[in-house]
Amino acid sequence: MIRMKQRRKSKSAVIYISVGTLLIIAIALLGISVFLRITEIEVTGASRYSEDDIILASGISQGNNIMFLDTDNAVRRIRSEMPYINEVTVVPVPPDAIRITVVESTAIATIVDKNEVLLIDSSGRILARVDAAPKGLIEIVGFQPVDAEVGSRLRAALGSETQLQYLTDVLVAFERAGIADKVLYFDVGNISNIRFGYSGRFTVILGGSGNALHKLTQLTTKIIPDIEENDSTGANWTINMSDPGGVWTWRLDL
Repeated sequence: MIRMKQRRKSKSAVIYISVGTLLIIAIALLGISVFLRITEIEVTGASRYSEDDIILASGISQGNNIMFLDTDNAVRRIRSEMPYINEVTVVPVPPDAIRITVVESTAIATIVDKNEVLLIDSSGRILARVDAAPKGLIEIVGFQPVDAEVGSRLRAALGSETQLQYLTDVLVAFERAGIADKVLYFDVGNISNIRFGYSGRFTVILGGSGNALHKLTQLTTKIIPDIEENDSTGANWTINMSDPGGVWTWRLDL
């Protein structure tokens, strides 16, 4: 009998302890959920869009609970509604703040699609549709996008995927080399012989897109300075950098 009573007491104690533990956890969670309410939303890196617009697009509001915040969804919402935002991070800063950091895209080139002009960044992301191309951007020729939607990246027709890859590879190289503002057009119509116009007097034949940044560096630091030093007439030149072995040539256009 004594053993049975002890067993009953042990079982009751376990139940009481379990219930008590659950109550403590529930109270703690309730307290935390009440405590971790968002009171501050900070936005950095924005210039084209206002802070209020970015916060509205994120779907985050003051009073939301940090514990239950879906940051991935907030990122998707911002990127889908704001084409000029290239990168975005949403980071909780306990106990009650959210930090949204954005990196905005810059239009680097234009391409015609269905009698409209697409503005694109170096990654091929479509930023806007306009009636006329703004001055100072690279004109893309020889490529026809398909299913072009603002906020999405350029898409290529079946069989033209390599052409699109060359296009974006070289646009990135233009940007990294710091010469995008001097490139007038970029022709990717023939992927084995892609070319571009530079500074109003040079036609540059890249061949393929391999080693594009290295080629552009050599072009702007060695080849063109050498030509300009020996030719003060301002004549037009064609520079052929298509040889994979690095045997590059240049000739005066007649």
